[in-house]
Amino acid sequence: MFSVVWEWLTRGWQDFRQAAVLNMLYAGIFLAIGLIAVLGLQTGGFSLVYFILAGGFLIVVPGLVTVYYYFAERLREGQQPVFADIREAFKRFPPSILVIGLVSLVIYLIWVTDALIIYSVYFDFVPLSLEQFQANEALRADATAFLLFACILGFVLTFIIFCVTVLSIPFALQNQSGLVDAVSFSVRVVTRNPRIMFLWAITLGILTFFTVLFALPLLLVVLPVLAYANYATYTDMLKLMEEP
Repeated sequence: MFSVVWEWLTRGWQDFRQAAVLNMLYAGIFLAIGLIAVLGLQTGGFSLVYFILAGGFLIVVPGLVTVYYYFAERLREGQQPVFADIREAFKRFPPSILVIGLVSLVIYLIWVTDALIIYSVYFDFVPLSLEQFQANEALRADATAFLLFACILGFVLTFIIFCVTVLSIPFALQNQSGLVDAVSFSVRVVTRNPRIMFLWAITLGILTFFTVLFALPLLLVVLPVLAYANYATYTDMLKLMEEP
């Protein structure tokens, strides 16, 4: 199984390299938003809130990277993606992708709201510096408990979104299909191939989460590489599902 995941990542890297500048330009939009968020929250003394936003990013990222699936289709057709293809990709989005994106956004807002409620229970939204956490053992214990509860909540929501969106979005884009067909395809693949898809979910989650949390500038590369790798996953699983 690990060799299969590595192959998907390798194919993602190869596709990324074919239009590296364009890929990084599009990812730069999300990098800029992340930098503004992390700098603003850290300056205001709410570093732990950024943890909430970073974890929640896993919920909305499937819809945000749909443009890369369109680029991948262009590459499969032997054509080089260009800047104008970003606008063309949005034009080709079927309504089902917009609905999936909206549902993901709603769940993201639920995640943020619930996580902020938990945060307020422990810290009352009082600005806290890193030095205060280091100097106060009770604050460190509260931070650990908060992160534990937030991780449990985030894992449940993120895995639900993964099952629904991991393959439904590239399926909907390629086939211009409706919501039910796209989502049912993704769920069928996940339930029929639980081990490899669970490993893929863990891989996507760990690489995305730790990049956003600890190495945000690497998002310029990691985000498109994982998107292309997920498209490779889609093409392989599509062939597998079509076999008698």
